Amino acid sequence: MKKKESIFKKLYKMLSKKQKINFILIIFIMIVSALLSQLLPLAIGHLTDDILSQTELSFIAVIPFLGFILIVTVFNEIIKIVRRLIVEDTCTRCEKEARTKAISSLLHAPLDYFKKNMTGNIHGRLNRSLEGTVRLLKLMFMDFAPAIFNGLAAIIVIFTKLPVYLALVMLLVMPIGIFIVLIQIRSQKGIRVELMEEKSNMDGVMVELINGIEVIRVTDSAEREVQRFDDKSEYLRSKEMKHHKAMSFYDCLKFVNEAVFTVLVIGISAYLAGEHIISVGTVLTSYLCFTQLTTPLRELHRILDELSESKVLADDYFRIIELDKDFSYQKVSSQKKYNIKPIIDIKNLNFQYSNSNKLVINNLNLEIQPGEFIGIAGPSGCGKSTLIKVITRLEEGTGNIIINNKDINSLSRNDISNIMALVPQSPFLIAGTIKENICYGSNQEYTLDEIKKAAEKAHIADYIESLPDKYDSKISEGGNNLSGGQRQRIAIARIFLRKPKILILDEATSALDNTSERNIQHEIEQLQKENNTTILSIAHRLSTLENCDRILVFDKGEIVQVGRYHNLIKEKGIFQDMYKGKLK
Repeated sequence: MKKKESIFKKLYKMLSKKQKINFILIIFIMIVSALLSQLLPLAIGHLTDDILSQTELSFIAVIPFLGFILIVTVFNEIIKIVRRLIVEDTCTRCEKEARTKAISSLLHAPLDYFKKNMTGNIHGRLNRSLEGTVRLLKLMFMDFAPAIFNGLAAIIVIFTKLPVYLALVMLLVMPIGIFIVLIQIRSQKGIRVELMEEKSNMDGVMVELINGIEVIRVTDSAEREVQRFDDKSEYLRSKEMKHHKAMSFYDCLKFVNEAVFTVLVIGISAYLAGEHIISVGTVLTSYLCFTQLTTPLRELHRILDELSESKVLADDYFRIIELDKDFSYQKVSSQKKYNIKPIIDIKNLNFQYSNSNKLVINNLNLEIQPGEFIGIAGPSGCGKSTLIKVITRLEEGTGNIIINNKDINSLSRNDISNIMALVPQSPFLIAGTIKENICYGSNQEYTLDEIKKAAEKAHIADYIESLPDKYDSKISEGGNNLSGGQRQRIAIARIFLRKPKILILDEATSALDNTSERNIQHEIEQLQKENNTTILSIAHRLSTLENCDRILVFDKGEIVQVGRYHNLIKEKGIFQDMYKGKLK
């Protein structure tokens, strides 16, 4: 069994060589800063014993000490600022790279992951885990390590300047304080994870409600949804209050521990000074050293607590970036070439979803010739869209599939992209310009004239030309400032630029009126003739399939009818029933 790597080791591996060198520099600065911090109590002790105790005090004699204290303090603050800037620069670079890695991991993850996790949940988890990962780095090099170094420097001064028994009394504050913190961390670790998961679930519900705003409004269920959300919020609030109460209790214990030892240190120091065992200056030095010990200790309470939470979040981040890649991104087998005529050759294809024992595609055999226009019809759930997912390697079936004389298992995602183009019912549009959206998915550079011609064939050019910024006009997220038909036209314009060997239309014109659909269908048929493009078209509006060379009628994962449009509407069966509106 492979040993699990620690979070800190994974973080270290994420850093570039320059970032690792920066952190070595940061550690050096922290050591210097910790040593400089101890000069202040030593200087004040010396000032008290050697200068202020003189019978004839000259203020001029004090000035060098004051100047020394000022210089040391200012210089220490300057190097702390330098350290902070280096840490911030390193962490922001690390955050950028970590965010990119997370997005890359999600975009290459199996589709099942997105079926099992709500979109808002994924988004919330990603943001919180990324924030926790970066905070873990900052805590280590801006809080935790300085506290350790300052504490160690204070301990060195304490043992060199004070009697051993007084130094040991001072140091007792640390194990007791750390013990309280460790109990606190252990008792609160579970609730931190639970709170993180609940907040992710809340994000999921929020996105769910926003996506369903139209249905919620039409069904007048806004108040019910508000109540449902409020119930979830109250559950989260009660968990948080339980956590805050426990934290307050432990904070009180920490304060009592520090207060008791502060009184002990002052009392013992005063007694020793009264017995002339130590000087008055040493009393001041001991108190200032003790405060320099308790200050990082007080911070250590907070830091260890936050480190515990950040580790949980960082662990979740690494679970995201370590997701398995989708099967279609795995290393492909060697590309054995076939010399067959069909551009798509399917033998004995079976497919079922992971959460079901029912076959969605049942022992399918199919040959599609180059340049053929194939229509695919059938009732909902018959396997039409699933077949398209298998052909485009979005899902993995069992059987043999040859695409363009190559086994589908030997085709990488890049190979699939170069051979096929898919226009789904709900087009994917990015928040960008119309020009960027028409060119989306292609690695080739296109001239504005080529983009305009593609838009004309998709019958969207007139609308674009009417906009103030024309092809540089901005499209909002998901194309929300466009109608459904306009979104589909922009997606269709892409295919006229790419001219793919295989074009797959999955309800691609469902949002268009009949006239627009006929015009665009004519342009697609022209593309087919000019480029010998093979077309697979799924449609519920059967008239879309009128000019197909063949129509494949699916039912329960099998092809039950094959023929041309005008023959099938006369032939008894599923297609005729769909044509007459008896079946959907």
